[in-house]
Amino acid sequence: MTRLALAALALAAAAPAGAADKAKKVLLIGIDGCRPDALEFSQAKALKGLIADGAYSPECDVLGDRKTGAVTATGPGWSSALTGVWADRHGVVDNAFRKHRLREHPTFLARLKEARPAARVEAFVTWVPFRDHVFAGLDGCRLVCDGDKLGYETGDRVVGAAARKALADADPDAVFAYFGNPDSAGHGYGFHPRSPKYTNAIEAVDAHVGPLLDAVRGRKTFPAEDWLVVVCTDHGGKGRGHAPGDDEPEIRTGFLILHGPSVQKGPIPGKTFNVDVAATALAHLGVPARAEWKLDGRVVGLRR
Repeated sequence: MTRLALAALALAAAAPAGAADKAKKVLLIGIDGCRPDALEFSQAKALKGLIADGAYSPECDVLGDRKTGAVTATGPGWSSALTGVWADRHGVVDNAFRKHRLREHPTFLARLKEARPAARVEAFVTWVPFRDHVFAGLDGCRLVCDGDKLGYETGDRVVGAAARKALADADPDAVFAYFGNPDSAGHGYGFHPRSPKYTNAIEAVDAHVGPLLDAVRGRKTFPAEDWLVVVCTDHGGKGRGHAPGDDEPEIRTGFLILHGPSVQKGPIPGKTFNVDVAATALAHLGVPARAEWKLDGRVVGLRR
């Protein structure tokens, strides 16, 4: 059995008696522009290990069941996943962030800080609008480099190293690690499982995911912790683009992976949505959703 497989098995070990008293923590891994069929076709061993030993949905809708005016782009996709509400609520309909309402609908990381000010949250990103808009004002957002200037392949390496160090050496309660190069590869060479450079970019992200799992498993406090690992995307793609994608399943269909001792293993029943990410993370972290938040997402994949 490979080291990555052993890491995945350790993370998913059955929770012993008293697990309810364990510290609940979340690692959200975001892979931009990653089609589920391309992930499944790739040789992404760490991610496939999470799928095999966790909960998985290959049909995660990134737009929702109602018209919101959003295009299938990075801004709306990640804003919805991180806040748990659709674009007609958070106001991010494209990558311009004009008239957004993210202060009224903050990310689950900000919700955790509001509920527990002592909680430590970290977001490692390479896309500038994350810092300027999505996580604006959140202590813990780290723009490790500008991916548009240095390239997202370089950015992914820096994110992987920074997130790994935080997981190994610090005491975070919730971490978001963003990997952007698959989207760049899709734009350059095509969003398709048979596009080698696209699947290679997904496999390169996978090479960063393995060490993140090792860092979690290697924590001295790991036996007293209950980590929920979540992996998702913001949109798929077709040809060399991904907008508009309302009527294109290859574009509007993402995926959702959940992994950890609190997860109900196996296929996640029914259709999922990327707004379910924030709702599920908040539930695992023990932050009750308030009615005034008007969350569109629901809790999926967790043991009841």
